[in-house]
Amino acid sequence: MKVTIKGQGDVNLTQRDFVASGGQGSVYAVGNTAYKVYHDPSAMMPEGKIRELAPLPVSMFSRPEHLLLDKHGNPVGYTTGFITDAYVLCQLFPRVFREREGLTHAKSFALVEQMRDGIGIAHKASILLIDGNEMNFLVDSKFKRVTFIDTDSYQTRSYPATAIMESIRDRHMAHNMAFDEGTDWFSFACVSFQMMTGIHPYKGKHPQLKGFEARMSNNVSVFHRDVRVPKVAYDFGIIPKEWRAWYGAVFDRGERCPPPGGHTSVTLIKAVVKAITGATNLILEEIGSFDGTVTGVWASGHRLVVATDAGIWMDGRRVGDQQAVSNVGFSPKMGTPVAVQHPDTIPDLYDTVARKAVRFGLNASRVVSTPDGRVYMKTGDKVMEVELRDVGNQVMALTKLAATVLPNASLLFPGGVSQDMLGSQFISLFPRSGETYQVRIKELDDYRVLDAKFDVGNKGGVLMVLGMKGGNYDRIVFRFADKYTTYDVRTVSDVGQVGLNFVVTDAGVCVCLNEDDKIELSSVRKGSTAVKTVTDNVLGGDMRLFKRGAEVLVARGDRVYTMRMK
Repeated sequence: MKVTIKGQGDVNLTQRDFVASGGQGSVYAVGNTAYKVYHDPSAMMPEGKIRELAPLPVSMFSRPEHLLLDKHGNPVGYTTGFITDAYVLCQLFPRVFREREGLTHAKSFALVEQMRDGIGIAHKASILLIDGNEMNFLVDSKFKRVTFIDTDSYQTRSYPATAIMESIRDRHMAHNMAFDEGTDWFSFACVSFQMMTGIHPYKGKHPQLKGFEARMSNNVSVFHRDVRVPKVAYDFGIIPKEWRAWYGAVFDRGERCPPPGGHTSVTLIKAVVKAITGATNLILEEIGSFDGTVTGVWASGHRLVVATDAGIWMDGRRVGDQQAVSNVGFSPKMGTPVAVQHPDTIPDLYDTVARKAVRFGLNASRVVSTPDGRVYMKTGDKVMEVELRDVGNQVMALTKLAATVLPNASLLFPGGVSQDMLGSQFISLFPRSGETYQVRIKELDDYRVLDAKFDVGNKGGVLMVLGMKGGNYDRIVFRFADKYTTYDVRTVSDVGQVGLNFVVTDAGVCVCLNEDDKIELSSVRKGSTAVKTVTDNVLGGDMRLFKRGAEVLVARGDRVYTMRMK
């Protein structure tokens, strides 16, 4: 598709440049420039509104910059800034994601302060965000920078806004649609609270009041004594004191004032995690306790590697002080664990046995590993498998192609990669080293894929996807036949932002800790209908599930356990 940038010249947008398509139009990107092209040019944003949005700094706001013209010189879209491999803000909420990717409380709060400052900039320019929901902010892959998007929906002096997501709509707003700065601050309070704690301020369970309408109208937030807060939420003690007071004023007393200004340090509290006792339906036996919070567990053969936010352990012995290790691979012959960090464009690989760096020189924007220790990296339009080789007493790292993808419309996840091919969703699965199966999954076409995981055992694999549609978060479960040509699908609706917490064991069982703090047990076989649910008072979303062959492992705080049924 050929368009003209007004005053600059022509640009040819190809399928490789595709990012996403929505109700209004399609977005393409080349380098750090995005191109929004409207399906119906008559629905395009007025040039007057583009001028009124101009005071917003492009360093923070992805606002319209240059008009796009068709071959007749008619406006059909505009250019704006683009961030490669950015996360949508809501992808950062689940605890599973944060611990997997090394997103600390300090990093999260720094992003919250950026959001606060950006809203203040907009207000000084007499601009209101109105629909400042969790889908309208992007965060770079290193969790350092927030970018405000969907600015064409903002309210300016001459152009009112009319739409707002239900999860952030202020039920105390005068006349229901009288937007003002207080409207923005209430929305920001809801979203930023999720950034800090992982839970919406009006979630949790109340014995009588259910849903946003009742809870918001009655000012009954998670701070209310009758609300049961799930264990997946982080301790509210991590919230700085002045911010905690502000949230209380907004959520519990209906005040609509700006948040605290200036820079505040997050007080990191060390959670006191007791050994798991008192299980009624489960048997949990402790494997070991470790310094720091467990962020990942990987097993291969006789090797068991545990990473925390303070170091790395192999078979119970500390082997490194590297922090933020979110991926581990194993060499095929010796089973040598190689830890992977991704502080910059080139990942760092560390041999945990020889205790030295492994030479590696491939640029990568994303890195993931599977539970059995295979490492994959996304670089441009390619997904590469990192091939670890035992050479004498050292490990070498090579790469081989796993999949070719659209660079701006793909998401690499543990076990595979999803991509939006002009509105059609395809998933490439990596069940074993050197194997790739691409599957067209039409059930995902209407979803925004936020996260996914594919895990496989000796008897088959399961793909779970966290997707957003119509403002709700759904968990979609897929099981595949041999060669991944057909599948069945089960959808669990409105699961919130708990994240994906499951494993597939070598015994052919999928074990999932669901959004209700219950264990779901199901077969990996396509067509099997039985799903067994196990409840136990020790279960909670602060647990993460891992595996070792046919065993299920559980991490909570600084400890790792084996788990089985009584």
